[in-house]
Amino acid sequence: MKLIPYFLLMASTSFAAVDFETQIKPIFDEHCIKCHGPEKQKSDLRLDSRASILKGGDLGEPGAHPGHPEKSTIIEFISLDPDDDEIMPPKGDPLSAEQIELISTWIKEGAQMTEKKIAKKEKLWSLKKVEKVSVPPGENNPVDAFLSAKLKEKNLKFSQQADPVVLLRRLHSILIGILPSPQEKDAFLAQWVDNPEKAYSAKVEELLASQHYGERWAQHWLDAIRWAETSGSESNLYRNRSWEYRDYVVRSFNEDKPYKNFIIDQLAGDKTGYPRATGFMVAGPHVPPATVGQQPSAIAEARYDRLDQTMQTVGASMMGMTLGCARCHTHKFDPIKIGDYYAMLANFQDLEYGIRKPELPAHTGPAIQEAKYNKLIRDHRKTLELKSWKETWHDRYEAHIPRENVKAIRITTLGGDMAFDEMEVFDQTYKNHMPQAKLSTTLESDKNNVEFLRDGQVGYFFAFKGKTKGKSAELLIEFDSSIKLQSISFSKDRKAKLNTSYLSPENWMTELAKYKIEYQDSKGEWHVGIKNTKTEKDVAELNELIAKRLKYGVQHEFLGRFIDPVVTHILKRGSPNTPGAEVAPNSLAVITPTLNMTSQTPGPERRLTFAKWLADEENPLTARVMVNRLWYHTFGNGIVSTLSDFGNAGTKPSHPELLDFLASEFVENNWSTKDMLRLFVSSRAFKQDNKPKGEALRVDAGNLLLWRYAPKRADAEIIRDSILKLSGKLDPKIGGPSYRIHNVKKRYGMWKVEDNFSQHTWRRMLYQERMRGVDDRMFTAFDFPDCGQVVSKRPQSTTPLQALNLMNSQFMIDQCDIIAEKAKGKNTDESIRNTFMLIYNRQPAEVELAMSRKILKTEKLNILVRAILNSNEFIFIQ
Repeated sequence: MKLIPYFLLMASTSFAAVDFETQIKPIFDEHCIKCHGPEKQKSDLRLDSRASILKGGDLGEPGAHPGHPEKSTIIEFISLDPDDDEIMPPKGDPLSAEQIELISTWIKEGAQMTEKKIAKKEKLWSLKKVEKVSVPPGENNPVDAFLSAKLKEKNLKFSQQADPVVLLRRLHSILIGILPSPQEKDAFLAQWVDNPEKAYSAKVEELLASQHYGERWAQHWLDAIRWAETSGSESNLYRNRSWEYRDYVVRSFNEDKPYKNFIIDQLAGDKTGYPRATGFMVAGPHVPPATVGQQPSAIAEARYDRLDQTMQTVGASMMGMTLGCARCHTHKFDPIKIGDYYAMLANFQDLEYGIRKPELPAHTGPAIQEAKYNKLIRDHRKTLELKSWKETWHDRYEAHIPRENVKAIRITTLGGDMAFDEMEVFDQTYKNHMPQAKLSTTLESDKNNVEFLRDGQVGYFFAFKGKTKGKSAELLIEFDSSIKLQSISFSKDRKAKLNTSYLSPENWMTELAKYKIEYQDSKGEWHVGIKNTKTEKDVAELNELIAKRLKYGVQHEFLGRFIDPVVTHILKRGSPNTPGAEVAPNSLAVITPTLNMTSQTPGPERRLTFAKWLADEENPLTARVMVNRLWYHTFGNGIVSTLSDFGNAGTKPSHPELLDFLASEFVENNWSTKDMLRLFVSSRAFKQDNKPKGEALRVDAGNLLLWRYAPKRADAEIIRDSILKLSGKLDPKIGGPSYRIHNVKKRYGMWKVEDNFSQHTWRRMLYQERMRGVDDRMFTAFDFPDCGQVVSKRPQSTTPLQALNLMNSQFMIDQCDIIAEKAKGKNTDESIRNTFMLIYNRQPAEVELAMSRKILKTEKLNILVRAILNSNEFIFIQ
């Protein structure tokens, strides 16, 4: 309700030739400029220049529309009901009716005022062009040159080089995430004696070439996008075959795919030949449609929530910007307007979360198998001497009724409810006639919109449903002209069957035995096609072929799936119920004003264009963000400590020249992550000892200047995978389905850990099923992420639970028994020495030997193993 109706604003007024300086400016100065002036611009609106007022704020609509106060957002907001939260000025101090009328007259007369130049704010450091600076002299490695120059400013220097065994363990931990064996240590030291530099370089190349390298660095990327194999939310359903995206990431790092191509694949893999890479866009959590319900407002809200998850993923991982802050208003800290947010969101309007078959080349195994079994199924159908039969597919039943000249189909319940979510009617060329058919029903229900049966949107439980209350109900499908009928396909909750698994048995599919299916011939007469399929002859052989086709052919996978994009509008307060101005697909305008797209640009072209903008060498964010991420996982501190926030709320770089040098090198070396990591681990900075030094601690306690290699606790994966390697039980298989540690649950039940220790789990922890928000009952204690939020940097907590898990969990008990048996020697001292060499890659000191002897007087060797595995020397990267 408006305080001043718009028709009054258009009426004649007693004010004439309103003067801005003497009549309007005082009102603005007293009530508005504090929030909409030079110092602060809430909602991106400034009221101290005409150009700014005409441009308007983040809603994309003019603050003042000369001659039309009723179209001006200034008038809209100052005229709101005093109880409205959006009224301006806020806090219960509305303008008077006279002031509102005066401002409306000023706008009606043209909103004239004296123009003033607005001082431009200094551009955010991360948005400035990357400048490759000269390398300071004095060091062979440019990393060392930049770091050394900073150290000298504080009268500091690098620490001495670490012990070769410490370096070996450090390299293994950082590059592949698994500690070395005694045999690997011996081989390395043998080469080190002859030529330390050559030995070190050879080890670096060996580890970069290892298939385990991709596994370790893929995990860092998966953390940054909070990838998981469940949807989160109330149902937290499993996402079938979403591990295919994980395997794509592993392969990309192992193959050293140029990072720019890695980016483009993940936003437009359906066009670049890497369809599984589109799992990136749907890596975040989402509420499944069945949980959302069927209220149009709820569906629209959930749709934009899903797109917002994608925006957060792109912003945090690729751009280093908190894009989600601009969903409801212009960003409070960074130059991201609400219009920028929706312009970038428009690039993903053709994206939807769900399952689809990836576009695999015809020569790939699954595509070959699918073509093979499709032909066998077609040929077998021709041999059947049946008038009708039922085929059982994974997600639906198909009632085959080959008939000529069919004008209509009638489906009648034989008792009970009628429930479907999607239906197709195929002729004998397998063309679907449902889209053109006339549909009607006698079913009485609030869910009997027959259009849902052919909208292609499966997964809303029962889009067409109703109680029959003992009476039969029918669905009528009429065709414009007679067709050669082949089959009718039925499903209820089809998407859930394809999309998820590990659920307790449910009545997933519509049993055809519940329905009588009739067809009408060209004379208008009705005939029973299928009444009760249980009386039909057996088609077991055909269904066996179908089962093989489903098992070996191209599978439905949880990837980005694609729909027709709609026009994008700025959403006031982030709500689809209050759309504002239309925006075209675009980039972040402060970097590139336009990508020359419109609301008619096809969805794939939008994503590909946006991806190429991100991957452009001139983009100031992309290379900086990635090399900083690589630096953090190598050295333990980021040059920018806030890995996913390069904005004003994040930290500034400790070594800005080094960051820009590295970003330039990254681009010039074809965006190679292996080349960048090779540069890092070859530096003196990486090879340093880890010992603290008093003066250095006083000057730089946080080691931002890298005067030593600061120890840090190893990630959960390094600890677990290394224990399995020590026991000799680590399964080295790369890729494939994740191993399960959880139960089979009901749709809205909870995932429960049932077995996190048995032999089937003895693979790298990367391959453990990621159930969002679920404690794995062991390594969650070591800050293993729950995948609910972006975790570019895992926290480093120290809790009693860590020690308890490393001492008493069934996994540790079993593995320590195996390790103890492996280390067992001819006598106590030999067993102790074997244990230390196996776990620490060194011999025990005399004091350690004495303490170990004391333990073994009352305990078995497995207890000593458990104690040593609980030590800082094992669980810290030294």
